Amino acid sequence: MNRRTHLTGLASSLFASRSWAQQRPPLVAVLSPASPGAAVVKLVNEPFKIALTDLGYEAGRNIEFAERFAHDDEPSLPALAAALVSQQPRVIFTNTNAAAVAAADATRTIPIVVGPAGEVVMIELAGGSLARPTTNVTGFVLTSPDIDAKCIALLMEAVPSARRIGVLINPRNPGQREYPSQQQRLLAAASVELIRLELGAATGMEASFEKAIAERVDALFVADDPQIAANPPIRERILRFAAANRLPVASSHMNYAHDGALLSMGPSIPALAVRAAGYVDKILKGATPDLLPIERPSVLFTVVNLKTAALLALTMPPSILIRADQIIE
Repeated sequence: MNRRTHLTGLASSLFASRSWAQQRPPLVAVLSPASPGAAVVKLVNEPFKIALTDLGYEAGRNIEFAERFAHDDEPSLPALAAALVSQQPRVIFTNTNAAAVAAADATRTIPIVVGPAGEVVMIELAGGSLARPTTNVTGFVLTSPDIDAKCIALLMEAVPSARRIGVLINPRNPGQREYPSQQQRLLAAASVELIRLELGAATGMEASFEKAIAERVDALFVADDPQIAANPPIRERILRFAAANRLPVASSHMNYAHDGALLSMGPSIPALAVRAAGYVDKILKGATPDLLPIERPSVLFTVVNLKTAALLALTMPPSILIRADQIIE
């Protein structure tokens, strides 16, 4: 082979490689704090991908996915986020406070769509503004002090005798650092005392339960969190403790009422994941995070469990039943 033929072949090879790269479908990175097949993955990742399919995307044809799962090991999230960033995706999709923080720490340039996470963390990651993010982060709010205060107010309406309500939080969740003082301010007009009960892991659960008994709480509110609300085994232990001590339970995580809590009030996680797919679509078509405001939930769903009410000898007020989106009988 002479030199001219070699150079011509090399140039053709480079052109073909560059042409293939230009034609390659956009890569969407998915950072999940849970494990494949976990309940929260079915609530978030599956509706997200189905929504992208409905928008006309097909894996391998006009979109590609790179996924990493933390298997509920939050300390592993930064390394997983960095690994995804190294693949230079067009956009990163994730959910929960811890995963959103890890993704934002891993890149300041690749757009990040969070669907969803807590309001406090989303404000911080977006540069202080939900309406107009000044960073590469946008997405959707799942929880906020206001949403939680509304759920606690509904619990008080259902159980008027409750004057001391234990608020179960994850102390490692950056969005719950000031819980429940924020909700206490929003409920200042009500004669209720909110008591912080830290419950970050299974090993610390008994201490939290002992404090609830020592503080003589009348009811429990469980703040939405992937460890203490979306984790089925921990949710089961909390509800088992509550049933043994005849404590009504409310949560802004919808699965609680289905599993035996008195009531739940909060946004639909699958609906927010679907909305997040819409944001990913817009980014793939050229939009930037600063043009995509972080949205608060516009609709809260109420689920009431009448079987639990009967076990607690409670009569649910008609004012609650008429507003309920679902009644479990």
